[in-house]
Amino acid sequence: MSEPVSNDVLSAEITALDRHLTAEIAALRRETVAAQQAAENAVKVAAKEAEDRLAAHNGLIEQMRRQADTFATKEAVGILQSWQARLTGGMIVLGIIGITNLAKLWFS
Repeated sequence: MSEPVSNDVLSAEITALDRHLTAEIAALRRETVAAQQAAENAVKVAAKEAEDRLAAHNGLIEQMRRQADTFATKEAVGILQSWQARLTGGMIVLGIIGITNLAKLWFS
């Protein structure tokens, strides 16, 4: 048969177990705090990166708006085409008048 365990031995084992569990709990708390800090840092970095991307995106949109303001509108293109057609027509008329006057000079 086994001998009964003395109270001193039992108390020493309980104290050792208590120290071990206390140390394990403290280690888990440290790891949890470290993981939480790492997660908070990751969120800060992600938020900063998202903010930078948004600023770049907004800058691109603004640049595109500025470029769009420099393009000619359909109305302006229509006016230029009308002016070009009148100018071309006028040049043709002037050419015909010039040729007619030259012909008059040669055949007179």
